[in-house]
Amino acid sequence: MAATVLFEFDGEQVAAREGDSLAAALAAVGIRQLGTRLNGQARGQFCGMGVCHDCLVTVDGRRSVAACMETVRSGMVVTAQHDATTPVPPASQNAPQVVRTEVDLVVVGAGPAGLEAAIAAAEGGLSVLVLDERSAPGGQYFKPPSAASRRRPDDRQHHQGEVLRKRFAEGTARIASEATVWFARVTPDGFVLRYILLAQEAQVNCRALVLAAGAHERPAVIPGGTLPGVMTIGAAQTLARRYGVTPGGRVLIAGHGPLGLQLAAELVALGADVAGVAERSRMAPRPMLRAAMAEPGLVAKGAGYLIRLARAGIPVWRGTEVRAVTAQEGHLSVVLRSVAGEVGERQVDVETLCLSEGFVPQLELARLLGASLETDARGLAQVKRGLDGATAISGLWVAGDGGGPGGAQIAAAQGRLAGLAALRHLGRGAPTDLQVHRVIARAERFQRALWAAFQAPQRRPAPDEAILCRCETVTVGTVRGVISQGATDPGSVKRATRCGMGRCQGKLCSPGLAEVLVAAGRAVTPEVLFAPQLPPRPVAAHFLLREKPEWGGHRIASQTARPQTETSEPLPVADFDVVVIGAGVTGLSAALAAARAGASVLCLDRGLAAAEASGGNAGSLHLQLLSWDFGQKAVGRGSLALRTLPLQAESIALWATLQAELGANFEIAATGGMVLAENPDQIAFLQAKAAAEATVGVETHIISQAEIAAMEPALAGIFAAAAWCPGEGKINPLAANRALLAAARAAGAKVVERCKVVAIRPDGDGYRIETTRGPVSARRIVLAAGGWSAELGAMLSVLLPIRGAPLQMVVTETAPPLVSCLVAHADRHLTLKQTSTGGILIGGAWPGEVDATGQPRVLPESLEGNLWVAARTLPAVAGLSVIRSWAAMNIDIDGAPLLTHLPGHPRVVLASTANGYTLGPLIGREAAQGVLSGRMRQDLDIFDLGRFQSTTEGQMIS
Repeated sequence: MAATVLFEFDGEQVAAREGDSLAAALAAVGIRQLGTRLNGQARGQFCGMGVCHDCLVTVDGRRSVAACMETVRSGMVVTAQHDATTPVPPASQNAPQVVRTEVDLVVVGAGPAGLEAAIAAAEGGLSVLVLDERSAPGGQYFKPPSAASRRRPDDRQHHQGEVLRKRFAEGTARIASEATVWFARVTPDGFVLRYILLAQEAQVNCRALVLAAGAHERPAVIPGGTLPGVMTIGAAQTLARRYGVTPGGRVLIAGHGPLGLQLAAELVALGADVAGVAERSRMAPRPMLRAAMAEPGLVAKGAGYLIRLARAGIPVWRGTEVRAVTAQEGHLSVVLRSVAGEVGERQVDVETLCLSEGFVPQLELARLLGASLETDARGLAQVKRGLDGATAISGLWVAGDGGGPGGAQIAAAQGRLAGLAALRHLGRGAPTDLQVHRVIARAERFQRALWAAFQAPQRRPAPDEAILCRCETVTVGTVRGVISQGATDPGSVKRATRCGMGRCQGKLCSPGLAEVLVAAGRAVTPEVLFAPQLPPRPVAAHFLLREKPEWGGHRIASQTARPQTETSEPLPVADFDVVVIGAGVTGLSAALAAARAGASVLCLDRGLAAAEASGGNAGSLHLQLLSWDFGQKAVGRGSLALRTLPLQAESIALWATLQAELGANFEIAATGGMVLAENPDQIAFLQAKAAAEATVGVETHIISQAEIAAMEPALAGIFAAAAWCPGEGKINPLAANRALLAAARAAGAKVVERCKVVAIRPDGDGYRIETTRGPVSARRIVLAAGGWSAELGAMLSVLLPIRGAPLQMVVTETAPPLVSCLVAHADRHLTLKQTSTGGILIGGAWPGEVDATGQPRVLPESLEGNLWVAARTLPAVAGLSVIRSWAAMNIDIDGAPLLTHLPGHPRVVLASTANGYTLGPLIGREAAQGVLSGRMRQDLDIFDLGRFQSTTEGQMIS
């Protein structure tokens, strides 16, 4: 019998059993609401496996602890977490030292696939480390009963799990439980993974890697699906099978497949009040007979569930699904309907609704490592792999449901094959296990027959009011609206709505989003999914705070290293007054201005509009010089950057004008900006900087330590002074880009995406532009391709001093208000601000890199160093979780823009910015006016190519 422990939740004492999860302990006493989202909406336990982050609470001062993954301890103090108001607790400003190890094989995931892979590889003599998020091995299918379980299950499934765990324990493979992998990369010798284990960060290098991360349940997109009391069938089954706890009150189960029947039978055995089971399929008998021929034991087990439910008087409504849920005076009112559209609905009042729409593989680590994807029969992404899980990446296997759902039997068999393949890959002898191949063949026959029996019509389109993205509370109607305005893929919807930007990083909303896009006639392929993010799970920032060298220079991207996103669909038209190449903020602004001037305009982009630098920047509207813009760190000691400041002021005003003209909300805020100094040398730097800025009309003045504390009390007390610039501010690039794109199209410009320019040649009075989608004629051209502009200049035999260099950014989880202005440092690489959604957005020109596919990606040392500076400046950062980071292509020139007619080509204008987002609309407008009139504004002459000299080879140099 497990001991009773007492802990506190929101000031009330709660009794639990030793070994309970927090989620189980709270469910056992009827506590459902665990906090609120930024908008005040209540949230509670949902997925039960640490994916959704709906059950976050604060434990003993640690913020954002998943209740479903945390074990209760006597005396722990737990509070509901309210994103808008829960304070950020203090945390260590320095991460512990990384513990480094090397093994032959790492296995990620300790479910059936992972354990079988580890057993096979260890038996063959490999050193094996298994990394698993759970507190005990077995995965979702073989979850073991805890010491706290109110019931000791003795069914066959539990017995099989115990046998598997015993086999693993008797071998030599090691396991690190409660380990969260946050980083994975391919190395010349294999792979490197970094993970958080208890209070320590560790790194492991390995020569082979098996990913067996399993799958998670797909939520039903229905009105009310995010209410507390609505959870997945898997979450409820974890409560029942692992802890012997019912979800609470009267329970309705609604799903698709045998899992709902199993849960219902298990809850009845625990004494729960089960209102019924709504099963979307009709459970056709003929294919069920075929399934019985392949696996008679499993089908008999399923029949046993139905018999038990019938004996208990529990109705099973076949061909029925949930239409909507509402909260009514402490209970849920659930409306059921026929999946076939038959007239008539049923209302059931319950306290808990358990829902499932099937399973989705956890692809995050496989995608971070570059594994190829394909589409399964449901239209969802899965890993392209062999029977043993082998991918196209040498030494990488993806086994079990983590590559594509197939069930526990196939997962276990594939795990064994992957372990044997790893042995052979590392030069060890390994048998060919024909028995395992036969198991897989039989299990696949069973799965095909089973899902033929449970076949059901596709769910009808969700109503507009249903929430699609739980984390950011984005509705289906909002997504449909941006699709109708031109969004074509998940990434463009994400940039327009924030769908997929929350803590789960799109894991739960991606399938539903794909369905909405397909219903609107948009093709959704694996290539256009949300980009994989670091970390793949939120990680407490204090694990990653390490001081790093401040600046090692840009990592320049090859001109040929760009993601292949173009299509071969022919261009609709082929003759224009102006062709703008590049559909970022500068290109769209040029297209808008030229179209408003009466020109026929085509704007081309190799990728998606505003998806590279313009879609990945931090949204600062800078008006003062940063530490790398002035003095010793700056090119020419910052003279050119200084002369750019009046343009930045003009462009910030233009942003405000555009916002008013277009009737849009760019979320522009004149917050002011601080550059902070810690010591006399840094103060002297700020004084010189402020004096220089005054010569070009920029208001900046030095404020004292007391003034800093009065204005921004959350900043560290180490700062002796700051340069305060009241004219600085911020903008939401996602909102502004969307409005600019719509405005350019409304003005008559044609914006064509996924169209690569392959050649530009003079043609009479204009130019012929060859693209992957056919030729187009242009009388005038604006080159606005950012860091890739040199590639276009070379097509006209002009070498341009422009390079693309990825820079990274980091964003934390939502927090209460901490800083109101832009923050930078006088001698460190840092920019920092708090977004309207509460996250702390951190940048500062820390370099990223470009992978082999041309995709910018984050460097872990930049991530650590950037966070260290941020936490030293704003200590609350250390107490928050990092939810994502990304690298976006930056333009590297010499600290100032290039706005010039191309030498020898008076009908071609180059528009390339430094401090690009701030300057984008102004540079674009002036480029359009210059290309149409044939001359530039006189005060812009200093930003032409004349400031560079030409070598004998024609190379432009500063």
